[in-house]
Amino acid sequence: MHHEPVSTRMSNILTFPATLRTATGGSATRLQRAAGLVPVTLSVPNKPSVHVTVDIKTAVQIRSQVVHLLHLTIGDKTVTALKGDIVVHVLKDNIEHIDLVQVDEKSEIKVDVNVAVDARNCPGVKVGGIVEQRLRKVKVKCPALAIPDSLLVNLDAVQLQETVYAKALILPKGVTLLTNPKFPVLSVVIPRGMKKTDDAAATTDAAPTAKAAAAPAAAAAAAPAKKDEKKK
Repeated sequence: MHHEPVSTRMSNILTFPATLRTATGGSATRLQRAAGLVPVTLSVPNKPSVHVTVDIKTAVQIRSQVVHLLHLTIGDKTVTALKGDIVVHVLKDNIEHIDLVQVDEKSEIKVDVNVAVDARNCPGVKVGGIVEQRLRKVKVKCPALAIPDSLLVNLDAVQLQETVYAKALILPKGVTLLTNPKFPVLSVVIPRGMKKTDDAAATTDAAPTAKAAAAPAAAAAAAPAKKDEKKK
């Protein structure tokens, strides 16, 4: 059963300033962090990586406001980059490092896109089911400037115990799905609490039926015994 999701918008590309750094390595990065800077590595296809720093405020904005692409201004040059991994301190939640990948705006790229779910009008949820999401991202290939922020799956027609697969995703024009189309994206399932309640109800309903069925059998068994007693 195929259900059609709706693709969401594409965010505007924000521009951030950065400063080249010549000192790299553990000691250098510790000094940069102590000075309120966050090290950034810009990977450039077929060329050496570029090492820069951004201030903490910029790092926080990149983490929270950028979905996929950003513009990075280094001196008098501005490049387009794809947001990569962001390393955050486990305890302090401070941003320690950012990875970016320079992209050609005219090229096609492979990128992971989040899958968002709208279950507000889902029939399966309305009768007590819950959404069990198995795939939170799908990989797609698309023009660099046409990456959707996410793919929103509309569950308006999904019933209890139905599954939506990756092949059912309707992608924007120019976007190709690379994830295995047979992968399940989500299912609307019966919660454990509901299963226990249904099982208990079934057991309760079955008990009187079993007793009612046993009564005639017991009466039939007792009848010959009474006849034997009369003969004696």
